[in-house]
Amino acid sequence: MPYSSTPRAPRAAARSRARTAVGLAAAATAVTLALPAVASAQLGSLGAGSVDTGSVPPGLLFPPTPGIGAGPDVEIVEGPAVETAVVMNGLNIPWDVVRAPDGTLLTGERGGRMLVQRPGEEQRTVSIDLPGLFRQSESGLMGMAVDEGFEQNREIHVCWSRSAGGERDNRITTFTVDENWTTMTKARDILIGIPLGAEGIHSGCRLLAAPDGSIYVGTGDTYNATGPQSTDSLAGKTLHINPDGTPATGDSVINTIGHRNVQGLAIQPGTGNLYSAEHGPDVDDEVNLLQSGGNYGWNPNVAGQYNQNVPMTDTEEFPDAIEAVWSSGAPTLAPADIEFLGPEWGEWEGALAMANLKTQKLVLLRLGEDGRSVVDGSVLLEGEFGRLRSLTPEPDGSLLVTTSDADNRDQVFRVSPADA
Repeated sequence: MPYSSTPRAPRAAARSRARTAVGLAAAATAVTLALPAVASAQLGSLGAGSVDTGSVPPGLLFPPTPGIGAGPDVEIVEGPAVETAVVMNGLNIPWDVVRAPDGTLLTGERGGRMLVQRPGEEQRTVSIDLPGLFRQSESGLMGMAVDEGFEQNREIHVCWSRSAGGERDNRITTFTVDENWTTMTKARDILIGIPLGAEGIHSGCRLLAAPDGSIYVGTGDTYNATGPQSTDSLAGKTLHINPDGTPATGDSVINTIGHRNVQGLAIQPGTGNLYSAEHGPDVDDEVNLLQSGGNYGWNPNVAGQYNQNVPMTDTEEFPDAIEAVWSSGAPTLAPADIEFLGPEWGEWEGALAMANLKTQKLVLLRLGEDGRSVVDGSVLLEGEFGRLRSLTPEPDGSLLVTTSDADNRDQVFRVSPADA
């Protein structure tokens, strides 16, 4: 039953089990760095063991650990040979990249700058107005999706953080772009009121345009205790909307609840199954197979306070909570976007590609026939491009990847199977 109201089991045992795991992980990665003032301000009241490392610049905290595979139960095997090519560069945290039907590439930096590269041309900026853009920690200009009807309406959906006039939220706004790709003009806000945390933490904001024209949205819990399990909040959810913001299914835009910070969404070819990737606290990043109405078991509400020392999927408190398809265990990898590989990848066709921030690698996971298990995996590009955030498929089977290294060092690069 969606959003089960099954009576809750006692929390003590679950919290104890989680604290033991978290304590072991924290002990193994103890940090005694003196952080720069700007970093300390961004981290706010969070302790080192609670930092969502997707927002931490490389070399500052939790440096990548070479050789970490894809979780404790995944056998790492030799992966496909790949080729890479830089497509755009000189960027500063390009959170997402999208491809228009004519091959034009568009990426937006978290600070609000939008850049375009048309086929055969150099990259350049595109004018866009985002009044009140809140750029802090894990918030700012983030996910984008090209509307399925783009060739007729030239619409692009953008998820961004706004703080203005006493109002704060993450919102999805639809823009139209002119034929020369010089200006993006606001058409309408299609979904407002997605919570935005005071420190900009856990904003989610991944968008995925489905073949039927609807849009899936991944949100974060905004470091709020009650949001993930409350159906009155859009925090800690996946959402499913039409391009006008109305519910795509049923009478609610909420698709699933009980998430911590959804960073990736992908639809599996052939099955239509929807998968998400999200950050764990100190342990247990997850890939989930999403079932409409499902509860994925994240509940940091302990006596009314936000407490991360709880299981990512708490099946003791929520017996109907849906277990993850994949979990990193300890340490975490800090997964970002995910995408399924096409036939051009040979024996790796159908594998789930997962970009990773902290561990700076592309992980491929081959799923079992049930879609709920992992057969084996491979690790590619470890440390070669820095922190990897977004994955976007191209018609030839290659993937566009954005990096997240800051200080104008970022790129959009293409990774392709070498023998394609």
